[in-house]
Amino acid sequence: MRIIAVVTGFMCAMAVTGNSGAGDLPTNPERWFAFRSFRPDSETMEQFGAAGVKVHCIFPANTLCSLAVPYSSYPPVWLGPDRYDFECLDRQIAQVLDANPSARIICMIDLNTPDWWVRAHGRKSGCVDSFYELGRVLATDRWRKDTRTFLETFLRHTEAAHGDAVIAYVLAGGCTTEWQDCSWGEESASRRAAWQQWMKDRGKADPVDIPPASVREYLSHELFRDPVEDGLAVDYWKFCHWLNAETIEYFARAAHEVTQHRVPVGVYYGYVMEHARNRLLYEGHLEYDRLFRSDALDFFIAPASYSGRPMGGGSGFMQCLASIRHHGKGYVLEIDHRTPTANAKVAEGVILPGYESGWPDAASTIAGLRREFCLALTSGVSLWWFDMFGGWYAGEGVMEAITQMRSLWERLATPGQAPAAETALIVDAESLYYLDGRSAFASELLSAQRDGLGRMGAPYDILSFADVGDMDLSGYKLVLLPGLFVVDDVKKKMLEEKVFRDARTVVWVRAPGIITNGRYDPVHVEALSGIPAGVTELTSRDMGTWTSVLSPGANLSASTLRTLAGGAGVHLYIDTEEPVYATENLLAVHTGTGGLRTIHLRQPCGRVTELFSGRVIAGNATEFTDTLQAPETVLYELTP
Repeated sequence: MRIIAVVTGFMCAMAVTGNSGAGDLPTNPERWFAFRSFRPDSETMEQFGAAGVKVHCIFPANTLCSLAVPYSSYPPVWLGPDRYDFECLDRQIAQVLDANPSARIICMIDLNTPDWWVRAHGRKSGCVDSFYELGRVLATDRWRKDTRTFLETFLRHTEAAHGDAVIAYVLAGGCTTEWQDCSWGEESASRRAAWQQWMKDRGKADPVDIPPASVREYLSHELFRDPVEDGLAVDYWKFCHWLNAETIEYFARAAHEVTQHRVPVGVYYGYVMEHARNRLLYEGHLEYDRLFRSDALDFFIAPASYSGRPMGGGSGFMQCLASIRHHGKGYVLEIDHRTPTANAKVAEGVILPGYESGWPDAASTIAGLRREFCLALTSGVSLWWFDMFGGWYAGEGVMEAITQMRSLWERLATPGQAPAAETALIVDAESLYYLDGRSAFASELLSAQRDGLGRMGAPYDILSFADVGDMDLSGYKLVLLPGLFVVDDVKKKMLEEKVFRDARTVVWVRAPGIITNGRYDPVHVEALSGIPAGVTELTSRDMGTWTSVLSPGANLSASTLRTLAGGAGVHLYIDTEEPVYATENLLAVHTGTGGLRTIHLRQPCGRVTELFSGRVIAGNATEFTDTLQAPETVLYELTP
């Protein structure tokens, strides 16, 4: 093993491959069809290479995963202060290229604290394990300095030695390397100092200390914090999320300083649709608007929804994908669903959680993988097949199915592609700081709502309220604003100009605008929605140029959404409560039960071809019927 001790002057003198500016990255990012594994084996990589998969993601990790075993089958790269095993990194890249000589590499970089670092510095406040205590280390100067030095040294090596192969970097940190903060807001000296400075920078009084849990968790109004009485808690949680995003941006800019923007940099972040009860308020992902706009981040990643994975489920995204597209950023859908052949025994006595609830057989595996493929294809994003700990795609017919999907991807996955959505769910990050983060309602509001949306028989978009002002909303007929609890005059004007118009139906949940211009009062609900607070059933009101609908509870069912969508003029492609993904020329349907289905098209079509089977289904049609298996995912190409 070749150990390299790096001297600062030598680091600065190393060559950097590429010299293009940030503006050279495309507005419509390249769409990858990729492979990823914690512990890749050459045989599987060769199979994916033979299937036409030319992009491989590697993870030369320094830390243990949440199962207390190493992520990687290779030893760590970061061994000590200014000590790095780059020969180990070179071997990982060589393994990929030996198995698939034409492969291009997405390289994850583990920024979590190695065990030796915690032992060396752990007696100092803030020098803790970043995997679970991310928030307590983010502002620690020693961690930032040492981690930045590692990052820059790592990049100088890869850019000089492997710049012709590496096409992107992913910065990984926090719990499960997804920048999730599990510290529950607890203090460290560095966090306290950063919190004090954050408040001073905003013209607020020095808080002296971090508010205790009794203050951070207190709610003056059942589900909601009061903007005055609970203002310190609201500010503190905003600070915690801000610090997480600021740190991500700090390291992303450091990466670009080395690479000169030669390749894109991405992160796992912004899980507003997945983090629910006990997570949404606490894990640091609500500052996503900052990172979606930042020129330091080029793409975002997340697994598909964990709740929509069974057969018949709609899957779905964890982030505000329409806003990510709006800002010209790339996106990777991670397909890590448990298959019956997946290696569930990670180590002796260590079994992968969730294995027992995965897909039970080859037929469901192929139907499920095709569903995720169709979701990515029609949503304009990239995907990677995550082999995690090995064996995920060893089932009968699975690699053949992936080979076919790769062929279809090459022809159909065009840059700038977007779904033909007439329904939008708009998420307001600011409002979520005022919501009880430990309530069941926090799960129902956004995360659980994807189930009904995913099975309403039409595609939908998720976007951030912060982008409403400069996004084209003209195509949306049904708009859901389930969590808009905080409104001011600026937001109200934006709603009036962009949302309350065009005969659109707008759906609220429980208490829209209950906090208006910094004051909590239930009377604000009627002032915004036209419907008084406290209604006990779904209530609508004709507002002249739009229709207001207030639901007393969150998580509207697929049936309710279908009724609302139909009344709003949204085109429903199917008569059953099943997932549909669609663009102007592609239409996919997923079913867990199978049977005869009637598909209604938005406009006449000269020919309908089911692409997985090659069957020509109909010609000169506005609707057609097809018999689906149980389970199955079908993909129709609509030719004029």
